[in-house]
Amino acid sequence: MIEKMYFDGRSFAREIEEGVRLRVGNSRPKVLSILVGDDPASALYSRLKKEAAGRCGIDFEIQKIDLGVSIQDLKARIVEVGSREDLVGVMVQMPIPGLDRESQKEVVAAIPLAKDVDGLRWEKSGIQPATVRAIMTILEKIKVSWQEKFVVVGDRGSVGKPLVYELTKRGVVVRGANRETPDLTGLVRGGEVVISCVGRAGLITKEMVKNNVILIDVGNSKVGGKVVGDMTKETYAKAAISVEVPGGVGPVTIASLMQNVVECAGY
Repeated sequence: MIEKMYFDGRSFAREIEEGVRLRVGNSRPKVLSILVGDDPASALYSRLKKEAAGRCGIDFEIQKIDLGVSIQDLKARIVEVGSREDLVGVMVQMPIPGLDRESQKEVVAAIPLAKDVDGLRWEKSGIQPATVRAIMTILEKIKVSWQEKFVVVGDRGSVGKPLVYELTKRGVVVRGANRETPDLTGLVRGGEVVISCVGRAGLITKEMVKNNVILIDVGNSKVGGKVVGDMTKETYAKAAISVEVPGGVGPVTIASLMQNVVECAGY
């Protein structure tokens, strides 16, 4: 039986950041993030990334663009900053308000592959999305066996799809699901490692998981002004190891982004 453990993502993120800082030294690589509109959550996340970059010795520029910018103008701005020789990375804070999924894909396609530090174009750039890298790093840190039965809920999304790809590369047999999956409860209950990245509060309840399961919650929603994940607190309580929201995958994702930056810079 695995000893019950709550995973502290904030502490682990600082370990990763220290490693990045040592690799960077005095070189000061620079990245730029485009922030469209004034959504509070996006602004907060951009600020947290900038603060983490500062701790790592990375210059992080945020370029704000007014809400309502046309797709053509936004793409042109990305191409413009992407040509700057002083930048090793270019990213766009997602989601982009006012744009549907296909329009967002069109915008993201303007990011130069060599500077895709956030892994938004992972299928072509070969750079792991920061959230996926964070999840894989956490799995290694807690020494999960790749022979366990994995279930990924939200397997078609921007996190779930590349995550399933990375797990499969490790030889993991993954059962994918989404909130429309028939008998979602039965499928999730069969998992020994359950990862949910849907963004729907309370989707995974305690009845859906077995005792001593390993839970990784990647969901992010707001309920009553508080950030919550896809899993309830009662669900976490049944886990042998729980990576919870907040304070789990989120901080490690930002640290993983910094790892992507130094690798794109060639360090």
